[in-house]
Amino acid sequence: MQVLATLVDELKHNEAAQAAMDVIASSLERRTEEEQGAFWKAVGLYYLSRKHPGAEAKPAAEAEGA
Repeated sequence: MQVLATLVDELKHNEAAQAAMDVIASSLERRTEEEQGAFWKAVGLYYLSRKHPGAEAKPAAEAEGA
């Protein structure tokens, strides 16, 4: 889940994203650890599936054949 950890770190530098993360954290506090884990696993799977916005854009190195 390194990708998810990196994403969360990046979100901390954006005020709107941080506000959204605060709402998510507040909501998850009312859930069991198992439910919290399932939520974050689903988020990670979504982003790893490459179906997220921007997934169509290839990284520069990949586009150049590096």
